[in-house]
Amino acid sequence: MVAEDPSTLQPVTVAKPWGREAWYSGVEARGESGVCTTAGVEPLSQYLVERGRTKPVILLKALQATRGNLYLEVHESKSEVYVVDRIDGTGRMLFGPRPEVLDRMGEAAFRAAVREAAGEAEAGEAAIEAVQSFMNPVELHAGDAVTIPLRVPHSLLKGVHVIEFQTPVFERKILAASQPVVTQQGWDVDAAVAAMDLSVEPIISSPDEGGVSAIARTADFTVARHRVPKRSAFGVTPWSVGWVVRGALRCREHRFQARTAFLAPVAAEMRAEAEAEVLVATET
Repeated sequence: MVAEDPSTLQPVTVAKPWGREAWYSGVEARGESGVCTTAGVEPLSQYLVERGRTKPVILLKALQATRGNLYLEVHESKSEVYVVDRIDGTGRMLFGPRPEVLDRMGEAAFRAAVREAAGEAEAGEAAIEAVQSFMNPVELHAGDAVTIPLRVPHSLLKGVHVIEFQTPVFERKILAASQPVVTQQGWDVDAAVAAMDLSVEPIISSPDEGGVSAIARTADFTVARHRVPKRSAFGVTPWSVGWVVRGALRCREHRFQARTAFLAPVAAEMRAEAEAEVLVATET
């Protein structure tokens, strides 16, 4: 079995109706990320097999909502963590139900009203804003980390760019979409409404001053933000996936510059060449 230092991940870019995604650790029919090794760039699936890995690693993406809003959707088995990279214009997302509307209507009437509005929107009889009006608009700022628990309806809005860590499965139920849906036939209104968890409030962690902070915890992984002084070091555990926000890191002969991602197949020590900020997702 091969054991080596962390390797740089080479992204594959996937066009979306609302903008684009860059997958840094993804393996799908639509595209596959690469891993930079001494032998060249290997497909991620091959890299994992060569090291005895039988399941996918934490999926790291960059989402760029440049043309519109992401789908309003619900996940039943996929946890997600967004870390806001930058904002062009007003930074918002929709996260869960609008509390005052839910309190006024009650849960049963709220679900029925959302189902009706989404059905009319899908049929072209109403605007998507009718569905969005039931959802809670949350203000975002650069550096914020948003944990999205299972079954909570959510949607990034236009102009928000995030680094996303997620459970490596393709699973969703689309409640509504302001852009064309290209990966399936129609929406999943009834199933999404039935699956919605209406009890969860937004979980947002704002940037702190320094050191190491756990910014998100899900059932499958945790995400930590490391602020590392120059020449200082920190450790990563096997199969961690990382994103260098700023600065540069080194692990023996391997160097990782700002705005790149890495995968650590074994435990390793990373050292900052200059003051650095790094996001690291670790399996639980």
